[in-house]
Amino acid sequence: MYIAPVKLLTACVVSLLAISSWALTFADYPARSAKDCAVVSRALGVTIGVEAVESADAQEAYFHMEFAKKGFLPVFIVIENTAADSVIFDKTKMSYGAAGSLASTPPTAPRAPAMFVVSAIPIVGMAASIDIIPKASEIRENVLRKEIRSTTLSPGASARGFLYVPIPKKGGRGNIILHIPITRAGTDNTFDVNLVI
Repeated sequence: MYIAPVKLLTACVVSLLAISSWALTFADYPARSAKDCAVVSRALGVTIGVEAVESADAQEAYFHMEFAKKGFLPVFIVIENTAADSVIFDKTKMSYGAAGSLASTPPTAPRAPAMFVVSAIPIVGMAASIDIIPKASEIRENVLRKEIRSTTLSPGASARGFLYVPIPKKGGRGNIILHIPITRAGTDNTFDVNLVI
């Protein structure tokens, strides 16, 4: 059966348009101030709010995946600087651990016992595990795009995004403490903010 080249080209274009309309859409996580988050801490003009996004429905809406099955918990973080000086948030100096495993004083270094440095979170492992699901590249790109980044916050500025904390795939996760060091720009003056989720 002979098909005219114009009809064949038209059919191909229509098929490609149909396929491109199948692209995933990701809802943006609701923008909120730090004080509106589930857990809030204030120190020296910096307010940090965090909340764990544990609902499978919320994870599907914002990421199109269930993190618990992959052994991760998405934690939304908002950092607001209301101090007169700029501050530095360095994600690689953050750490986390089981809340019950810490002494009452904050750890003196990100690599304190029972704490794990955030930069060691196997985001590569999570990204690799995403490859087995349809639309993997779109989902991976969305996860990485929503991740919180290291930054300098001038007075009045804020930063927000997600941190993906490893958790057990089965059983309860228990309380997790996030250790967030904040540094005054241009100094070695660092203060610690700890939040339990």
